[in-house]
Amino acid sequence: MTKLMLCLVSLLFTAGASAQALWQDVPVGATPAEVQALMPDARPLPLDPASKDEAARLEIPAFELAGATFKVSFVFKGDQLQRISLLANAGSTDEARALGQRLTTSLRSRYGLEMSTRSRGSTSSVTIDRQWNFRRTVIHLQVVDDTFVRLDYSGQAPVRNNRL
Repeated sequence: MTKLMLCLVSLLFTAGASAQALWQDVPVGATPAEVQALMPDARPLPLDPASKDEAARLEIPAFELAGATFKVSFVFKGDQLQRISLLANAGSTDEARALGQRLTTSLRSRYGLEMSTRSRGSTSSVTIDRQWNFRRTVIHLQVVDDTFVRLDYSGQAPVRNNRL
């Protein structure tokens, strides 16, 4: 009986302690030191004195994903991780669209159908702009400026029900 109670108590503590993961199991709200412990390839960036709100403080210069090389930026507000942005220069419009489609397929298999798909311009546009919501994480995939593919992972604030 004592073992059963101990097991239940430890299960409750571990369930409550799990943090909302953004990308590669890096939790939202992590400090720069915690991110570096989880992602040893992340390198500090010089602090921008003009940036008062959010700033990229860590970066992985080259990360291979879906057949492309991405720059990964870890964006913090104060000392808390808010967003992880991956950016790749696909080199051409056709390559950007193909990379966007490969990422879309991968994201759909992991998170299901996207919550929103926006198109800008004509229907023949190469622009991809898709968003998934998974638990409290927002995943946003875009083809920007025809050759850049951007993938953002950000956390959503929990909804408050007891507004007074």
